Amino acid sequence: MILEILVITLGAVAIVGLFLRNEHLRRTAEYRDKALGTILPNRLQAYERLALYVERISPQNMVVREQMKVQTAMELHTLLAQSVRQEFEHNIAMQIYISSASWNRVLRAKDEVVKCMSEIAKETNPKVSSIEYGRKLIEAAKNDCDFYLRRALEGLRADVAGEFVRS
Repeated sequence: MILEILVITLGAVAIVGLFLRNEHLRRTAEYRDKALGTILPNRLQAYERLALYVERISPQNMVVREQMKVQTAMELHTLLAQSVRQEFEHNIAMQIYISSASWNRVLRAKDEVVKCMSEIAKETNPKVSSIEYGRKLIEAAKNDCDFYLRRALEGLRADVAGEFVRS
């Protein structure tokens, strides 16, 4: 009689334990699904915004966008450097949503663009036309910083393809 009660009790404890374990797993999965539903759109938006940032800091795009606002090479250089910094500061929080490798490529691209702009500014008379500075910058970018910009974009695309476009 005691043995039967003990067997029934142990069986009931095992059943309750399995139920509690399954309930915990179900709730954990439910919580994870809700979290992913919130995080995934933010992550995708971060990749989109950083791809846009990389495109916007391309010397070709910046010169076309900003050149008519200023007259001298120094004014254009200052405006472009300020634009790169401001847009970077605006997007800096996006790093928490993307891979470290992609973030490092974006940082490297930004640094190379700033370096290229500074080198061309040093080689250019600050009082010459912004058109001359812009032309020199675009030409130099083809040889120097475009590689890093392309690499950053390719890394962002690869991350998105690997994480969001699964079949």
